[in-house]
Amino acid sequence: MSPRCACNDRAASPQLRGPPPAVGEPRSRDSAGILLAHAGMTRTARWIEVAVAALAASAGCVGHVGDDGPVGPGAADASAAGDGGRASDADGGRAGDADAGGAADAAGGGGPRPGDGVELRTYDPLNDESDPSWGAVLTDIVQHCPPEWVSTYYDADKVTHGHETSHGIHAYLRNERNDTGRRANALYLLDGRYALVVEPGIRKSEVAPYVPSALRGSRYATYVTGQTAWDDTPLYLFDEWNAYVNGTAVAVDLERAGKWTYGWRDACAGTIEFVAYALAVGRAVEERDPDYFADYAQFRELLAWNLRRSMALYRECAALEPFAWDQQDAYFEALRSGPDGAELRAFVDRTYGAAFTAELFGD
Repeated sequence: MSPRCACNDRAASPQLRGPPPAVGEPRSRDSAGILLAHAGMTRTARWIEVAVAALAASAGCVGHVGDDGPVGPGAADASAAGDGGRASDADGGRAGDADAGGAADAAGGGGPRPGDGVELRTYDPLNDESDPSWGAVLTDIVQHCPPEWVSTYYDADKVTHGHETSHGIHAYLRNERNDTGRRANALYLLDGRYALVVEPGIRKSEVAPYVPSALRGSRYATYVTGQTAWDDTPLYLFDEWNAYVNGTAVAVDLERAGKWTYGWRDACAGTIEFVAYALAVGRAVEERDPDYFADYAQFRELLAWNLRRSMALYRECAALEPFAWDQQDAYFEALRSGPDGAELRAFVDRTYGAAFTAELFGD
């Protein structure tokens, strides 16, 4: 996160300061921002939420919520938002879709998968900005940013542009569309879709011990142990993860459309590195806030959904010549099959089952 992303704080409006950062530079926290009250999720509230969710699931009405109300179950794999707020497939698998290249689809497996139960919401574009060089994914990201912030997040590097604008959208969504009644983070998942997730009762600094030393990549010190002003916001790491994933989606979309003319770029490594950090968040929450982890399905389902999306996009990106890199391949192999990634894979196995572990990390 970068100084340009200072609006990604707890205030309802941005305080923009500092020069444009280099790609990958951390965001600073706006010290003048008004912090939202840290209303912890009580045990009673958790049980109420679980009961409501169970009733909704049994009635078959868990799914997406749009600006015009609920849109029904089973849409976690949908990929475009229409005027009525409904998510629907429009392009048959463009970069950024949760199922782009998913192993389970190739295997023809039936029934619900981990992540299918996430509650996704939709909203219509907030502006009509466009540029022929942007491609479909970056255009979608920019158009879902508040219009007064669009120029703030502009960058000549298209991947950085998508990454940084995603941070601005996350800030807008959690400040303006958080109806949970608690401190929550928000992730923009492309095509008008987003998810809200209540913050767990841990510190960001508590995540670090769960990242295997061999998987502490180049971004570890910046985001996992650094950015200490965000220590009371562990899902800061989800915010950063999703910004990297959206940036990867921009790169893949541009290359597939024949619009990538910028030579080699590191466009995939951040996504696979943050898969490890996201799993470490899951492990930390599992051990340090077990009631939240057991009772709050939205956290587990969103983690699974974005893992599916991340792994599909990483595989697609890493196979493209402008983004190929031995270093990211070695990191991926350590995570998917090496001894250093064993504890993270074991977490996936016990949380979601062996089939999902194989989907994420299999050949």
